[in-house]
Amino acid sequence: MDTNRFETFYDAVLAIVITILVLKIPQPLSADWGAFFSNYANFITYFIVFLAIINIWYSNQKLFQHIDDINNRALITYGISIFLFSLFPYFASWLSMNLYSLTAEIIFGLIIIFGNLSHILSVVVVYGTNVSNDKLKELNIKKIHLLIPFLIIVAGFIISFTVFTPGIYLASLFSVIVSIIYNKRDKKEYDDTERFEALIDAIIAIIITIIVLEIPLAVNGNLESLLELKIEFIAYAISFIVCFNVWNFSYNLFSIVKKINYKSIWTIALGLFFLSLIPYLTTFVANNFNAFVAQFIYGIDFIIINICCLVATYELKKIDINNEFLQTAFQNYNTYGLNILFTIISMIIGYIYYPPAIIISCIFTIIFTWILMLKKINIIYYLK
Repeated sequence: MDTNRFETFYDAVLAIVITILVLKIPQPLSADWGAFFSNYANFITYFIVFLAIINIWYSNQKLFQHIDDINNRALITYGISIFLFSLFPYFASWLSMNLYSLTAEIIFGLIIIFGNLSHILSVVVVYGTNVSNDKLKELNIKKIHLLIPFLIIVAGFIISFTVFTPGIYLASLFSVIVSIIYNKRDKKEYDDTERFEALIDAIIAIIITIIVLEIPLAVNGNLESLLELKIEFIAYAISFIVCFNVWNFSYNLFSIVKKINYKSIWTIALGLFFLSLIPYLTTFVANNFNAFVAQFIYGIDFIIINICCLVATYELKKIDINNEFLQTAFQNYNTYGLNILFTIISMIIGYIYYPPAIIISCIFTIIFTWILMLKKINIIYYLK
């Protein structure tokens, strides 16, 4: 059975899982630092789930680079994995609201453990049904590596029962970090970027959809009630442009990129994590449009996204130094630097005089980026 359709389905589910959790993060009761950071557990839990799912996706795409078909046994085991992964957002959100509840800790830990075990089982089944696949043998995935997250979370259970209730919560974060560090040793470069591009597209599409779902409905059917939501629609329009700009960056970048590696995948994934916070921050800004804290946090998120784009570009150029088109199109990083500089200036203006200057500056920096990049990209396409 051809793997392409399964990979598309698998990636779509994971893309949804790692983005809908942001909907479960409650909005701050006020636009101040204390209220915002009172949700720290939700943000950390979301970060854990995001990292865990991306790590699983990376392992899966690495495996499927070497196989061309799967059988029903593999589909069933992967189906179990998908079922368990789909439960992550619910139980992660529940744990965030009950961080010191042993019951919530145990159930969350069990979901993570069984999710990891089902993933390991899926890998074993794929290996078992492709015993004559020489490319798969060369991959040499070590089973002990796959067990690392499981063993760390088991240790978290012991801590939760004996010393510190959120031990499972912390062990989950630690297990993901350890697994990522272990995978960092992978120096392989992949020529096929299509699956990663599709994942990026899916995540950004879901993020955009989530933003519009956060706009409250007008209280009645007249124009006046709709106009009362003008700030919400303005915030949505700006955030849509921010998200579309990231997609446009990805589209232009991957139209000339020929290789990706572990570092570039994770750098872009980190950027997608901060991009996935845009729906939450859009609502926060819309509810507190003239509050500096809300605007400042939105601006910080925008800066981090730009930094991730910069680092990803640098990494992709480094692994593909013979790609003339890539080296020419992204020969300097002035655009990113100016974007960050403009946003910082707007933060100063926002603090001193007018807080909405921060989110407004995001639009101007994006327009500035398009003007600078459009001509250069068109030249590259013409040369190709």
